[in-house]
Amino acid sequence: MDIAHKLQYGASALEIKEALVEAGAKHARHVGQVDKAMELKRTVSDIKHEVHSQLIQNKKTQRQVSGIAKELNKIHRDAVQNTTNSVTVVAVLFASIAFLAIFNLLGLYLRDGPKSGKAHNFNTIAFRVFCLSVLLALFISLAVVVVQITLVAWDTRAQKQVVSVVNKLMWAACISTCGAFLAIAFLVVGKKSSWMAITITVLGAPILVGTLISLCYFVF
Repeated sequence: MDIAHKLQYGASALEIKEALVEAGAKHARHVGQVDKAMELKRTVSDIKHEVHSQLIQNKKTQRQVSGIAKELNKIHRDAVQNTTNSVTVVAVLFASIAFLAIFNLLGLYLRDGPKSGKAHNFNTIAFRVFCLSVLLALFISLAVVVVQITLVAWDTRAQKQVVSVVNKLMWAACISTCGAFLAIAFLVVGKKSSWMAITITVLGAPILVGTLISLCYFVF
């Protein structure tokens, strides 16, 4: 380009200069220097390539996160469904126990006379507590069964709320069943052996009460 620049001005000199420019010729003072325009273009190209790669990676990550979220939702639905099934079985068991207990008191019903079929100790406080606790456990368990068999698959959050309420109802059924058992224990052993019923109460009640208090602490 330095030699071409020294040529006499004319059409041939202009053609030579244009050809040299197209071929990438430079002046001597520019040889070895970085072409800022080319460097900028190369930098922009690298940035575009990096952004494109990042977008592709983000799409892959979003697909992976979406797959993980779907898998977690499926696990949550399965867990809620398993809990629902377990609670239904336990509720049916409580209802069966309560129904049988109220009609199968061994030796506690009169067999002869005008009061046949009435409990021997129907006037005692223990028997009344027993009947009230058993009936409470029965009706709570039946209510839970009705809710559970009516429960259909909908929003997992709603299912969790229903299961949470049902669990609290089962706590009440457990307390009622425990109270009924302790009350009937005083009738079965009699007044002379009331120490046995008291021992059962002292040993059993703290277990259930302590468990429920611990659950309340961790749940609420």
